[in-house]
Amino acid sequence: MHLYMFYLGGNAGKSNIEVHDIQFVAAEKPEDAWPALREAWFGDPDKVHIDGYARLTWADGYTVTLSDTRPTDDNRLFFVNAGAYHPSTLAELHAFDLFVAKSAQEAKAKGLASLLNGALHQHKDNLKDVDDCLLLEKIDGLYIHLTPCATGVPFTPEWQGYQPIGL
Repeated sequence: MHLYMFYLGGNAGKSNIEVHDIQFVAAEKPEDAWPALREAWFGDPDKVHIDGYARLTWADGYTVTLSDTRPTDDNRLFFVNAGAYHPSTLAELHAFDLFVAKSAQEAKAKGLASLLNGALHQHKDNLKDVDDCLLLEKIDGLYIHLTPCATGVPFTPEWQGYQPIGL
């Protein structure tokens, strides 16, 4: 089983432009996640599509694996999404990454120190769960395990494009 991060897009009600979301799913292959992604989508069910996905195997100095047993160490994996503004564009800028930390506060500090550097009016936006970041602890019944590994490679998109998955 692999941990995937999906970047979803679509319409939501009366939205004039495409809206997006991030979802995490444990699956053998990306296509196995389509039903869970359709169920998680908050917008129009016939308009949801995948803009990209990545298999998560390493983050912030740790190998990432899934197991049916609870981890015994204190390190946890967090998803942090930061927002900022730039005077040349009306749209808010966003950047996100995964951070290993013992607390949400530590993960948030790591994220704000590394995401959107150089953008004006950097701020936290749409960060979820405890203390403005999303704790990724258990996905689809499997626990996330982190093993120190300094030689890993940060995630990159395994696929990008337009993959409709709506009903």
